[in-house]
Amino acid sequence: MMRTVIDLWVGAQTWLFETFVSPVLFALNLMEWFEPAFNAVEFVMLGVFQILVILLVMRVLERRWGVESGDERLIGVDRVYTVLNKLGIIPLLVFVLAYPITQEIEHLVRVMGFTPPSLERLIPGLYDNALLSFLLYFALYDLAAYWLHRAQHRFGWWWALHSLHHSQRRVTVWTDDRNHVLDDLLVNIVLAVFAQFVGVQPTDFVLILIVGRLVESWSHANIDLPSWWLSERLLVGPRFHRLHHARADVADPHVHDHNFAPVLPIWDIMFGTARFGEKYRPTGVDDAEVDADNDRGWLGQQATGFKRFFAALLPRASWTAQRR
Repeated sequence: MMRTVIDLWVGAQTWLFETFVSPVLFALNLMEWFEPAFNAVEFVMLGVFQILVILLVMRVLERRWGVESGDERLIGVDRVYTVLNKLGIIPLLVFVLAYPITQEIEHLVRVMGFTPPSLERLIPGLYDNALLSFLLYFALYDLAAYWLHRAQHRFGWWWALHSLHHSQRRVTVWTDDRNHVLDDLLVNIVLAVFAQFVGVQPTDFVLILIVGRLVESWSHANIDLPSWWLSERLLVGPRFHRLHHARADVADPHVHDHNFAPVLPIWDIMFGTARFGEKYRPTGVDDAEVDADNDRGWLGQQATGFKRFFAALLPRASWTAQRR
């Protein structure tokens, strides 16, 4: 079943590329961008699929069982982020910037004679079990994303960028893509290199992105559905992740240093950062400078993010995260 879905996906990607993109590249004499452009088509396909799921499923549930209401203007800019990211505009920019870096790393790996230790070679019989192979690669990818997320909170220069994501006072399914461009670039480079080093196959990587990003959009939903003990520990949901976005106060100044996992809560449980059963709390930051992002548009938020980032890199700046 999984292989059939993959074949259909790749077939659609190939048709779109050969029908619409390849002729343009040929006409403009840009055939050296053949491979990156083929990958860019996949970004757009992933985005269209995710936007449809958000609109037809997640937003319907939010409107029916929403936890909090407020100024709709606050989430308008998040919709802009979603369109720019899901339809491949920001990912394309990130890809163009990251591609030479990842290619150089791949070249160095080949020169050193390093062969990625794929799980199929390490675990007998795994090659014939596509589902188990995908689940194991997904878990490894999610583990890497968990530690990256902790790094975004740990280092002051990275928090200067990531704080944009946390500044939203009205977290919804649109909030997942509310990220600084440089933040996205750093995360994507690290995860792409990690996937390469552990031997994630391109087809598995596509499914990992689809499933992971959909769950992350869902985990930001402004909703409170009934859950049971085991479900909260199997998959990150809105209640679990919303605590991570809760606004800190005197009684709980480091509330955001919990529930980092993108998809699998097991990492928070294993490394002592999990908190379950918490009541819903207001979201956002208690830093007035960062909170002001709510009054800015996309360009203003990006410019301010760069300003905070460079300020954090000054010699006199603290290299520990600035806490909300």
